[in-house]
Amino acid sequence: MTEKRKSIAYVTDAHIGQKIVLGEKAESGKMRYLRESEEHKDNLKLILDDIAKRGITEVVFGGDIGTKDGNEWFFNLIGKYNFKLRMVLGNHDSFSEVSKHYSSPNSDDELKYAYEEGSFKYIYLDSSSNSISDHQFRWLQQEMNTEKKMILFLHHPVLEIDTPLDRAGAALNAREKIRAALLEAKRETVIFCGHYHMEDDAIDGNIRQFVTPAASYQIVKISDEIAIDEQSFGYRLMEIDGSEISTEVVMFKK
Repeated sequence: MTEKRKSIAYVTDAHIGQKIVLGEKAESGKMRYLRESEEHKDNLKLILDDIAKRGITEVVFGGDIGTKDGNEWFFNLIGKYNFKLRMVLGNHDSFSEVSKHYSSPNSDDELKYAYEEGSFKYIYLDSSSNSISDHQFRWLQQEMNTEKKMILFLHHPVLEIDTPLDRAGAALNAREKIRAALLEAKRETVIFCGHYHMEDDAIDGNIRQFVTPAASYQIVKISDEIAIDEQSFGYRLMEIDGSEISTEVVMFKK
């Protein structure tokens, strides 16, 4: 039987109600947020409208919703669309807050889950602690026992990226452990992630990693020090056709 072709929109790093502020020394990587309730709301509305106009009904959110108040606004907005929402948590999210609005099977105190569909196994990880817990890692190893290709969603990149942010302490703790497990599995794996507020595409053995630009603001990838672009925002389109994945980024300018 021919597998049904489907489209997925991957949206990440909304940072609703959070205005980015760099420290005095940008190279230090110190960033903080000011609470401004309307910050980035228009960006997300425009992105979701664009997704809906394309007829896409499946959305994966890659983490970092924003402030506590921003959580309620985010889920209320999503609810106005005919979207099937799946999501992972980022380092600005908390399971206790998000679970008031969103639940999924196989989640205990972490938002992790997996299922098989067509040629792929979809695995969703919780890196809200800036790491993958030992318990979650053992669960991941069990879920990797599959004959299917794997699509892995998590907030943080697993593969290193040549950018100042990666060297400034923003990287996933013990990411090498995840990378080693994926390489050892020898299963074709595609990772979709965000966190770095930039576009990147990397290959390491059987791993292909796509980093998606943020729905809020971007961080310049090639730079001597951390630099912010508050005028650009976007999301990623994924097309799954049988056993093949194609993807492209959609960007907007203020």
